[in-house]
Amino acid sequence: MLLISLHSFSKGYAQDAAPEFTLIDIDGEEFSTADSKGTTVILTFVATRVITCKMQVFVLKNLSRYFGDDIIIVLIGISNDILWIGGDTDEQLRQFREDCGFGGIVARDTGGVAEYYNVTFIPTTFIIDQEGYIRNKHVGAIQADEPVLLQELQVIVPEFSSTAILLFATILGTLATAVRARRFCQQKDDRI
Repeated sequence: MLLISLHSFSKGYAQDAAPEFTLIDIDGEEFSTADSKGTTVILTFVATRVITCKMQVFVLKNLSRYFGDDIIIVLIGISNDILWIGGDTDEQLRQFREDCGFGGIVARDTGGVAEYYNVTFIPTTFIIDQEGYIRNKHVGAIQADEPVLLQELQVIVPEFSSTAILLFATILGTLATAVRARRFCQQKDDRI
């Protein structure tokens, strides 16, 4: 299993139009960025072999609980060897979706979308606003205790209430504390 981890960074673009594409997802349904205008899209490029991609999906799942239909989350599995990690099949992506408990759109990159978006690292996440412009790009995993995506989406999706933001931040903080406690206990057990 390959583990790649970099600190996430964000850059506000707001002037770059997101390259439009159409893909068939792993359930045989068509997804097109052109059809998603009017809704914020979180586009994340993943590989099933990269553990930080699973961590990223967990963060995205929590966001979807609070934003509901105001956002569309799309996972695109790298389907060729452009990043030297091998490509994912539809079956591997189905298993990944099931393992992560993800209910959003999952598609294999059969159209070279990663190249259009200049993806050079996995995971890479783009936030595309309702008008089709790239507002932010994150390279690497976004940590559960960083409310970065939440803050960025609050700016883009203004109807999202501050009460829900506080609730979401509290949940992420609790999860981060639980992860740290688990690591501490594992380290303690390893010393015994």
